[in-house]
Amino acid sequence: MSTKLSTLLIPIACLLIGLACAGTETAPADPPVDTPTALPVSTATLPPNSHPTPPPEASTTPLPELSPTQPAEEVEPPPSDPGPDQPDDNLDAATVARVVDGDTIELTDGRRVRYIGINTPERGQPYYTEASEANRQLVDGRQVQLEFDQDTFDQYGRTLAYIWVDGVMANREIVARGYANTFTVPPNVKYDEAFRQAERDAREAGRGLWAGSSAPLKITDLQADAPGSDRDNPNGEWVEIANQGGEPVNLAGYTLKDEANHIYTFGNFNVNSGVAFRLHSGQGQNTDTELYWGLVGESVWNNDSDAAFLRDQDGALVDMYAY
Repeated sequence: MSTKLSTLLIPIACLLIGLACAGTETAPADPPVDTPTALPVSTATLPPNSHPTPPPEASTTPLPELSPTQPAEEVEPPPSDPGPDQPDDNLDAATVARVVDGDTIELTDGRRVRYIGINTPERGQPYYTEASEANRQLVDGRQVQLEFDQDTFDQYGRTLAYIWVDGVMANREIVARGYANTFTVPPNVKYDEAFRQAERDAREAGRGLWAGSSAPLKITDLQADAPGSDRDNPNGEWVEIANQGGEPVNLAGYTLKDEANHIYTFGNFNVNSGVAFRLHSGQGQNTDTELYWGLVGESVWNNDSDAAFLRDQDGALVDMYAY
């Protein structure tokens, strides 16, 4: 081979060797990339028609609702007739210190006041507690207005007045609720008709004292004006009561009362069906048809007007006779 040819081939051979080496070189790796780690997925299965519980939110506690088996406390309904209007003048302001009973209060100035025109049950009688509580709800601890009539004191030295509180007369309101009967003592008669109307309404509605009894007894007659002097002839006064039912009735524990506080309590006394008997005010020997109150020198029934109330052993009204 000629020298010129060798000189030409050597560079070519070197070039080929270099290209071969370049083809086998490893390419550099790409820089590492951070791959985010997947969050775990819950495999719990929700029940049908349910949804994931949202985070709690602040809320107010709802007010409790009354259930059908727990009715709201009964409130005494107001009378249909609000009664007379309170006068604008001639009133005496005072504050009630204590309620004595259904028709009597004591004032902070020391006066004891007896309500005019009404009479409530005495201690130990049916509805005494209810009448006292009704009076307490109306006036206890409150400022009231006293209105006077013709006579301002009774025989016991108590002040006689109509009691007004917030435009309502307590005297009449207690009658309207059924816890008092009218009790008229002339000359204090200014609101007598208002009291009698309130009593009629309470009786027709069967409120309080006027809740009826099923006993078949009826007051059929009453002799109030005895021949001669009532005090000298108390047996000339009498009340007649008849059993109009089909069975005998035992009157043990029954009471007969006037508008004031004359009360007769029956003992073990039987009245047969269709039989009537009389209760005389004076003394005598009891029989099957004649009973005696036992009073001496005293009468029970007013000659001009009064009322007889017959009640059973539970205090329920059996019958009433007014004249």
